[in-house]
Amino acid sequence: MNKINVVKILGKVSGHRFMLLAVLSLVAFLLFVMSGCSKSQQADDDDSTEMDELIWYYPQNKANADLQLVNAEVNRLIANKIQASVKLQPVDFASYEQKLNTLVAASDPMDIVWTSNWLFPWEANARKGVFLPLDELLERNGQKLRASMSPRFWNDGKLDGKQLAVPNYQIAAMRPSLVIQKRFVDKYKLDLSAIRKIDDIEPFLKQLKEGEPGIVPFGTTRGFYTNHIYGIDWRVSVYQGDVTNRVLPDVTTEMKQNFALVNKWYDKGYINQDAATLKNAADVYNKGNTAVWFDFTGKPGSEAEFKAGDGGFDVVLVPLAKPSFTGAVSSMSAISRTSKHPDKAMKLLEVVNTDKQLYNTLVYGIEGKHYTRSDRNYVKLNSDSGYFTNTDWVFGNIRNEYLPEGAPADKIEQTVRINEEAEISPYYDFVFETDDLKAELANVKAVNDEYYAALATGTVDPVKYLPLYEEKLIRAGSERIRSEKQRQLDNWLKTKGKK
Repeated sequence: MNKINVVKILGKVSGHRFMLLAVLSLVAFLLFVMSGCSKSQQADDDDSTEMDELIWYYPQNKANADLQLVNAEVNRLIANKIQASVKLQPVDFASYEQKLNTLVAASDPMDIVWTSNWLFPWEANARKGVFLPLDELLERNGQKLRASMSPRFWNDGKLDGKQLAVPNYQIAAMRPSLVIQKRFVDKYKLDLSAIRKIDDIEPFLKQLKEGEPGIVPFGTTRGFYTNHIYGIDWRVSVYQGDVTNRVLPDVTTEMKQNFALVNKWYDKGYINQDAATLKNAADVYNKGNTAVWFDFTGKPGSEAEFKAGDGGFDVVLVPLAKPSFTGAVSSMSAISRTSKHPDKAMKLLEVVNTDKQLYNTLVYGIEGKHYTRSDRNYVKLNSDSGYFTNTDWVFGNIRNEYLPEGAPADKIEQTVRINEEAEISPYYDFVFETDDLKAELANVKAVNDEYYAALATGTVDPVKYLPLYEEKLIRAGSERIRSEKQRQLDNWLKTKGKK
């Protein structure tokens, strides 16, 4: 090959290399530009993500003037943790269920929803598909939250094997108790150790009626009958220790005794005259002029809460029964099926349940403005500060809370101990299937709506109205419901090897 041909070939190779290098450079440049655009777009997406707003509905006793200030502080605390904000939507207890039912019917967007077995019923709503399954969400964004509670608590938020609610760790036992203003205990030298059953307080009520004008001796709303203080299992209406497991009728002998007692108290002027129409239990004592009332839960430390809502008067708690484990179903948080941001809603629930500062902001407000805190983590509320909840159990895990002024130093330890030691009903896992009883249940509810509050508060004469109440319950289908419950219970006992 001569020199000229070699030069030509090399020239062609150099030209090809030049072209190749030029093309590669252009591709690299375009990739760089596209990468920059992608990162810019990702940054824009991240910026937009930070603007996501969660909506959280929960019940409260009253509106708070400083809600927006607290909401802003909550958002400051969660911004970098969940890349979202939250809009707090408290609703007063009396209106909560109606409000939530309206929102659900309209498929309005909601993220976190408070639910329970006594207000906005969790199981009924879960069966209607109101709540999202949480198992995958917990796996992705709630492992720390899951680890914060034992399976005993998580089981209450399950339905058909799916986790549909997050329990709010609080007192999970029922310890029915009397709450009594301490000033009257001291004045009349009431022997608290002598009060073993509800009837034992009657002589004290007589003293109050005669010696304390302007004071309501005993305050109630819709009555205070509960199976638990009469030796009847709270889970299924069966006498404790009854080896036959016989399901009792709606109106028991013990209920009749209770209604007769309350009617006697009402006629003597011991009970507030508006007892049958009050909807909110706090309305019984929030003016500070009620000496005694009944508390179904009797949780440790509730003396401080009652004091805060009772005009500042100290109270004492007198348990009337041993605690029974009732589970976490009395206060839970669920994620709505209409949630636009379920992953971030789960992240928020985890932070609320594990971050002490955030939890206490929701409970007490802004430190230095709404409350002050001592070295021992006791909280002193600033009067008329514009934010007051008195419902720590609505938000999350009470083991994260600062102690309210006046609470026992071991309030949290007492709560944990009662939760662990409380008696568990032998029927705890029994679930009564009611799909075939919808008409009967609706009819029985209508009868209860008409008669129960008046009878349970003593407002009407039980001699006259109890027979009518019983007759209407039977006509409404109460005996068919009882019979079906007995059948299901018997089958359940057989599968458990207990019958």
